[in-house]
Amino acid sequence: MRLGLLGTGNVARALAHGWSAAGHDVLLGSRRPDERAGLGLPVASLTDTAAHAEVLVNATPGTVSVELLRSIGAPALAGILLIDVGVGLSDDFTELSHPNSSLGEQIQEAFPLTPVVKTLCTMDSTVMVAPSDLDGPSTVFLSGDDAEAKRTTGRLLTDLGWPPSSQLDIGGITTARGQEHFALLFMGIAGGLGSHQFNINVVARPSA
Repeated sequence: MRLGLLGTGNVARALAHGWSAAGHDVLLGSRRPDERAGLGLPVASLTDTAAHAEVLVNATPGTVSVELLRSIGAPALAGILLIDVGVGLSDDFTELSHPNSSLGEQIQEAFPLTPVVKTLCTMDSTVMVAPSDLDGPSTVFLSGDDAEAKRTTGRLLTDLGWPPSSQLDIGGITTARGQEHFALLFMGIAGGLGSHQFNINVVARPSA
């Protein structure tokens, strides 16, 4: 698939490398593409990246994501699956910028013709693309209102190494709140472990 990743930071680059290795055609989108040469990945403007993509991935800071997407324009985003991995955090990582909502919900509200799926925001970029490097299975969550969009997202997650057994659909886009609010607990766990390279696993009681 043609994948456009909005952002050029650690998350965008990790996902781009992971999906490129799986055979997808990836393009990074930047507000200043001329300044982002030398990343080892193709970079274009945000508008050109959106035009290229069958699927867009928002890997921009959650505090500016909606503004950035509006600069591309709703018509250019209409009908394109948007996978949102962003989280809005303060500079000191102690407060959420969407404390009573979620970035995923705000994007979906701002762009009602763009199916939004929230995923991959409960882990570090290294784990996003190499879940098998952890000491055991773990869980990746999906939130969104469009069933077909979630199925496509699930296939792309599989290409990153997440088997269907590790993917948990937790419901509509409002459930993105739980994913994003986990960021505060994530920071606490990272401090306790002294590492960001971990994930959580949902363990259920065995069925009778």
